[in-house]
Amino acid sequence: MPLQIPHPNTPIHLYRHILREATYLPPLCQPWITSRIQARFRDCRRKQDAKFYVKEAHHYLRHLRSANAGHVKRMLRLCFLATGRVGKRRRLLGRSELSSCPPANSDELDEKTKVGDRDTANGKQRKPDWLDNWSVDKVKAIAFSQSDHQANHWPHHMRRIIDPARALPTENCFGRPLNQKLRRNKLKKHWVGVLRQLLPPLPRGEWDQLGTLTRGDAGAQHYRIPTRRPVAQSSSPCTDARERAWTDFVTRSVRSLERKSSRKMKSLSGSEDEDPRGHGRPIGVRVLGRRRLRRSIYGRVWEACPVVVKNPQSGKWNVKWGNQERTVSRPRKKDMQFFQGVDEKGVPTQSATAAATY
Repeated sequence: MPLQIPHPNTPIHLYRHILREATYLPPLCQPWITSRIQARFRDCRRKQDAKFYVKEAHHYLRHLRSANAGHVKRMLRLCFLATGRVGKRRRLLGRSELSSCPPANSDELDEKTKVGDRDTANGKQRKPDWLDNWSVDKVKAIAFSQSDHQANHWPHHMRRIIDPARALPTENCFGRPLNQKLRRNKLKKHWVGVLRQLLPPLPRGEWDQLGTLTRGDAGAQHYRIPTRRPVAQSSSPCTDARERAWTDFVTRSVRSLERKSSRKMKSLSGSEDEDPRGHGRPIGVRVLGRRRLRRSIYGRVWEACPVVVKNPQSGKWNVKWGNQERTVSRPRKKDMQFFQGVDEKGVPTQSATAAATY
């Protein structure tokens, strides 16, 4: 069915449309998406030239409508935003979870204030910079683990060479050792590239809750998507102002006219085919029931979420990723005849072997 909601013309009208679409999202991403919509509207409210922001908001409105219609990739993108795999929350999690721990005593405080590599050429000590505020050991452990576990559907992919001892040069083009400032700048540039591809860890409680949703152990209310409310109909008959004129068929190509009703754009535009035979069902749209929501959405999100725990004995960081269990479905009764005479491991039983010999 095409969208029967009037096209929003004013910013307030557009803001109400986006908030209404956010109420139809799954419970996993609905609170974060709603808060970001409200924050973005308040930030852009005092802008002098708001044409760019209105155009961008129309884009996100079509994106939300397509995700609510069942587009799996766009719904997965919204869940990545809510869990901090992409977007603003990813930066917030990186700042809170990857920062260096504060000193526990005065000795650690003195070591932290006096940290720095002494330059052998002039004997100067470098000044503290932003890299000292990050836990490099934790970032390195997560980067190595992400490089081993990353999948194709993850929003970021880690580079192959992570160790700065292998990635950074030790001499310049003249064969001389690098000075302290240049060596430090190259080290910071290397970790900037790693942080751009890093997936920050989630808090332990949120990670466990996401695992409960993936395994299907949560309540039914966590998998229930709100149904769309009926659209109010006007009592007076109204004509469609967007009906094409005969000049459109003369001045524009057929491909341009039928672009909105194509299989790729149908979930974004909401338009239907004029031909009853049509182009077919929209690409990437599925019915997001409990099973598909748990496997296609929550399972992929949980696989891209790590949790980090420090080993008290060795002092190293242990990284654990979400693991979605893929079980094999049981065969039907009429298909059980193919499995007669073998056990669970596929080995023929004694009775089947004896019958075959006789």
